[in-house]
Amino acid sequence: MLKLKLIAFSLLIGTIASLGLAPLSFWIAPIIALFALYKILIKNIAKQRLLIAYFFGLGILLPAQQWTGVYVGNLPWIALSLMQACFFVPLALVSKGQRTANSLIFASSLVFSETLMRIIPFSGFGWSRLGFTQVSSPFADVYPYLGVAGVTFLIALIASIRKVKVLVIVLVSILATNLINFDLKKSNLVKVALVQGGVSKLGLDFNSKPTEVYQSHLNQSKLRIKPNDVDLIIWPENAVDIDIFRNSKVMEEIIALSKELETAILLGGITRKSGKLQNISILFNPDIKDTYIKRYLTPFGEYIPLRNFVTRFSPLASNVTDFSAGTEATVFETNGFTFETLICYELINDVFRDELTSEMLVVQTNNATFGDTAQLAQEREIARVRALETSREIAYVSTTGITSFIDSKGQIKSELPKFAPGVLVDQIQLIEGQTLAAKMRFYPEIASFILLVFLLIRRRS
Repeated sequence: MLKLKLIAFSLLIGTIASLGLAPLSFWIAPIIALFALYKILIKNIAKQRLLIAYFFGLGILLPAQQWTGVYVGNLPWIALSLMQACFFVPLALVSKGQRTANSLIFASSLVFSETLMRIIPFSGFGWSRLGFTQVSSPFADVYPYLGVAGVTFLIALIASIRKVKVLVIVLVSILATNLINFDLKKSNLVKVALVQGGVSKLGLDFNSKPTEVYQSHLNQSKLRIKPNDVDLIIWPENAVDIDIFRNSKVMEEIIALSKELETAILLGGITRKSGKLQNISILFNPDIKDTYIKRYLTPFGEYIPLRNFVTRFSPLASNVTDFSAGTEATVFETNGFTFETLICYELINDVFRDELTSEMLVVQTNNATFGDTAQLAQEREIARVRALETSREIAYVSTTGITSFIDSKGQIKSELPKFAPGVLVDQIQLIEGQTLAAKMRFYPEIASFILLVFLLIRRRS
């Protein structure tokens, strides 16, 4: 009976924590849930703590990631959640009783859990990290300093502190971060047009007629953008699922459009130019100026890991052609300014931390595969986090929505309605320099892990 109560309560507080993720975005919910989780963990023995930690994770993942099974059935969604819930087991490392180091162990173990979720297996799936929940909270100012890992550590620490004096010190320290200035410099404003062409049907076969999707983006650009009115036009991922390098007609039409509108065009497409299938972004002005090849591919979406094993359970896996990943970042330059693009799944992999030298960021995505689910809002919420971490404005463009302009504080400047074809035009403030989070890259995660190991060794000695 006790075990069932623990499981039920753990699932409940995990579900409460999931309310912090978009589209609900109740930022206080994860902190309340972590408060309750810590309280119950330090009252139970190790065996029970393992159970509590696992089902807490499952309580977050099952509702947050339900959209992953919307077109392929419940089995993949449930299997993914059951597997990833194992990554929350390190939360059981706190010890029974009110120990001095327990709060630090709790906070660093949650960072470790989310790091595991981000990198394991097959490049990980860190979509539902609690560190993504504080964009609209008073703790949003921490993102430019310590990134997602730092925010995760902070909310877990605050939730587990039981001494008022310590809590006050932590909160004052957070407020003090606003006194630290980065070496950031605002320069020009550029005018950008985002084209949300739409698709004729949602689901896995959204692009069964790639010419139709391409034509929709082409038509929207011609109808709604005036010549020499914008500095850059951006089409989303999969807007041109026709190999431009093998289709001279499409190549000529894009070049002609760039000439007609007198501006550069960045589009998302595919190619086999290297001999392997690749997901790419191409910059025209009016001819091809530069290309970026997506580096972080979606497992089971753009390639099949353990193909021989997987095919035994799903013959459909043999129909998937693996994409080939790129190896280098690309800094695009046009009309006197620079930008980098993240293609869909790359958004969750902290890929921006190469060496941030560009003046704005672009996110090109295709949400048509997931229909009208929470995935759309969750992905854009992660983009808002990236804007805060980098202090860069972001042009976020999708085939179906939610196409948006995001300022450097993570706020939505303007957006298009979901599923409605259209063009969104706004100005983007160019910014130079790096935030502390961008400079430190993965060091907050590493530091948190070292702290966890140190505290555990110290506890045993």
